[in-house]
Amino acid sequence: MTKKSDCRISAFSAVCRIALLAIAVLLNARAADEPFRVDYSVEVGSTDDTHFHVVAEVQNIRQESLEFSLPVWTPGWYTIENYARNISRLIVRGPDGKRLNHERTHKQSWRVNTQGVASIKIEFDYNATKLALNQAKIDADYAFFTGTELFVFAEGHRDCASLVRLKFPAGWKAVSALKETDDPRVFSAANYDELVDGPVLMGQFDARKFEVLGKPHWYVTLPKGAIQDPKATEITDSLTKIVGSAGKMFGGLPYDKYVFFHFFKPSETRAAGGLEHANSQVSFFARGEFTALSPIEWMAAHEYFHVWNVKRIRPAQLWPYDYSREVETPLLWVSEGFTSYYGNVLLYRAGLSSRPEFYEAAAGSIAQVESSPVREFVSPSEASASTWLSYDNHIAFELSYYLTGRNLAVLLNLSILHDTNGQHDLDDVMRALYADFYLKNKGFDTRDLLAEIQHISGRDYAEFFKKHIDGVERPPYETILGYAGMKLQFSKQRDGFGNLHATLAEQPDATEAQKKVRDAWMKK
Repeated sequence: MTKKSDCRISAFSAVCRIALLAIAVLLNARAADEPFRVDYSVEVGSTDDTHFHVVAEVQNIRQESLEFSLPVWTPGWYTIENYARNISRLIVRGPDGKRLNHERTHKQSWRVNTQGVASIKIEFDYNATKLALNQAKIDADYAFFTGTELFVFAEGHRDCASLVRLKFPAGWKAVSALKETDDPRVFSAANYDELVDGPVLMGQFDARKFEVLGKPHWYVTLPKGAIQDPKATEITDSLTKIVGSAGKMFGGLPYDKYVFFHFFKPSETRAAGGLEHANSQVSFFARGEFTALSPIEWMAAHEYFHVWNVKRIRPAQLWPYDYSREVETPLLWVSEGFTSYYGNVLLYRAGLSSRPEFYEAAAGSIAQVESSPVREFVSPSEASASTWLSYDNHIAFELSYYLTGRNLAVLLNLSILHDTNGQHDLDDVMRALYADFYLKNKGFDTRDLLAEIQHISGRDYAEFFKKHIDGVERPPYETILGYAGMKLQFSKQRDGFGNLHATLAEQPDATEAQKKVRDAWMKK
């Protein structure tokens, strides 16, 4: 005979078991809905050791195997660096901490069996001994890296979000182009492209905050004390004007924050000068330029215009980035050449250079290209596509797509102004590319650029492209510069490098139509 109380206990137990089962099912369902993600930690244990210790925690795996890789290059600097060569002590561990076997599938990629495994940890040391635009370095008072060097990519999971946790010696601080969190040692990224595009500096440095168009900007300098007031204030004032002039052109700023990383020490490789990122730039300046403002302004303006041109307005071949190999594009004469032109434009519109200085820069670029015999054999598009041969090395027969692209920007700008009676210009082309391609999540090709120019100008530019961009015919400088009442003159003398000297001057007898084009060209 069963007692009534026993029945109640049994019924209660059954209800509890059902409830617990329901909770377990719910928790498992929620776990199944958790997105794949990879979080990273980067540790500087000791400045005596030149190794970053990197841990990638991969969570919510639902596949039988996972391939992960490290980039071989950094976008914007077109050289293969094979960052995997700096890796040592690579270990993959399962959720129980036990070591998992992995195989190397390519020089920079590995595969691990994840069947029945929901999470893994990938750990390694990264040897960081070179300070450069595309390298990592640990020194006595700082550590610097960009994500392409340290962060492994989980194949097939480009869009997964990440956190980056930094560990560094006492007395240090950190700044990054990555998104800040409540913890000053933790940053976040919405996807892998954002993650590897954000430089990180830890250590002792100076950082000055200023605001432009409602967005925070940081001027970060190394070594600490290299730039002091009043020079620091003068520089940030100039940067404010540069940012403001670009923001005015595009109708706002496409980022939440921006960081200027300026290193006042020499690069330790050929990767010197400046390098653009989506919401930051990194530049090196020689010690002799500590107190010289103009090189800082020019570099800042050039790299800053890349916020739009190449980081967002991007050739189709670079959309999306393939970090595993060389990627050629015939459009670097636009990505770099137009940016070189607009670097000077921003300085002029910001009131940091004069009209004569603007003309001098334009004439100097034309003179350099026209002094080179290579121009008769290599087109701007061909020079762009071959950049991997020459970007970090000297080659026997090289044409600068920086200079040729700058010249073409001047000519296309004036030609469009002439076509439209001063109503439209190259600014409109750049804004159209931004709206029609970047905002639609795609890159552009040469035909797209040609179509935008023809739509805005109302004239066929196919022959111009055929002759002067895909071909090697000398552009009609004198004719097009004449649209603005400008006179281009070459001297017969050459400098020590074999370059001609050229001047560009306003003609005193310019017509009203020419003056209208000139005034539209030199607008502020």
